[in-house]
Amino acid sequence: MQKLKIGVLMGGKSIEREVSFNSGRTVCDHLDTEHYEVIPLFQSKKGTLFIMPWRFLHRGKISDFEQRLESEAEIIAWDSLKKTVDFIFNAMNGRYGEDGSLQGLLEILGIPYLGSKLFTSALGMDKFLQKDFLKLQNIKTPQDVRVYKEDISRFERDLSALIAQLKNNNITFPCLAKPRKEGSSLGVSVINNQTELITALKKASEIDINNTQDVLIEEKIDGMEFTCIVLIDKHGSPLALPPTEIVKEETSELFDYAQKYMPGRSTKFTPARATQSQIDLIQKTCIDVMNSLDIKTMARIDGFLTPHNEIIIIDPNTLSGMAPSSFIFCQAAQLNMNHSMIINHLIETELKNYHRFDGIPHQ
Repeated sequence: MQKLKIGVLMGGKSIEREVSFNSGRTVCDHLDTEHYEVIPLFQSKKGTLFIMPWRFLHRGKISDFEQRLESEAEIIAWDSLKKTVDFIFNAMNGRYGEDGSLQGLLEILGIPYLGSKLFTSALGMDKFLQKDFLKLQNIKTPQDVRVYKEDISRFERDLSALIAQLKNNNITFPCLAKPRKEGSSLGVSVINNQTELITALKKASEIDINNTQDVLIEEKIDGMEFTCIVLIDKHGSPLALPPTEIVKEETSELFDYAQKYMPGRSTKFTPARATQSQIDLIQKTCIDVMNSLDIKTMARIDGFLTPHNEIIIIDPNTLSGMAPSSFIFCQAAQLNMNHSMIINHLIETELKNYHRFDGIPHQ
């Protein structure tokens, strides 16, 4: 049987490129090479696409090998990619990787790929529109005020209009400022008083200096923070995995980038320390979120269980990180699925959507 050629796409031009590299490396390490041919693909910060030598894959950081790509890796044109791979396992994070840009390109090229399609991916990276869709389905999200990037300089001179908006939306201090179109908690700040507003707005808006953006101010939710992975099972139905409870570091005001990706930071419990009825409620709500946003194959849904047993959704994601200790692997382990099994499951699920699954009998 001819092996399916899986291109594992990582790196990219976003500020989450290191997260993507870690994910791609894990996928390459655990793909079932008995049935798949693995082709590591790396996009540089400039946008050039390379077939990456395996010796680069286990470097600590992108900076350890990026300068050597031009001389030691094979450059491949996007429009030649279909001749090289049968399927793209998208391990790209953030702007250009999750926001519909890559999805649109792959659809033009006619290459099957992992995850949600163009519209849902674009929606998944736009916190403004995403919240509008969830509200239409009566899914609770934090109260918010939306600040457009062109208004920030005006607020520097006079905060009164912004303070009035916060008051009208029942948002008190402390609250949060988030970039409209970033993930991994990049650019997120806790605002404890009025004097911190402008600094937080600028940090969120300018977190990617090449792409200034609008800012979302949200109320700060109290309760148990959780992440829940939702997959599509072999029958085509959503399956919510056991949710993970997140306990941020005592010295931190939020579950930030470092705690998400650095080993030993923060504390996580899988399954969450909650009653079965609370876990059922989390899982049901996360499935509702997945359906409401038309997310395909997998989703990572972040939220809070409040002291009043309400579920507040703070960040739905159309892809999950794939580093070795990522939520998807920790939660899948509760169902006795190892890294290779979950990666195979994702690929097979997607191939069925493309009507290309050939019934590979994985162990």
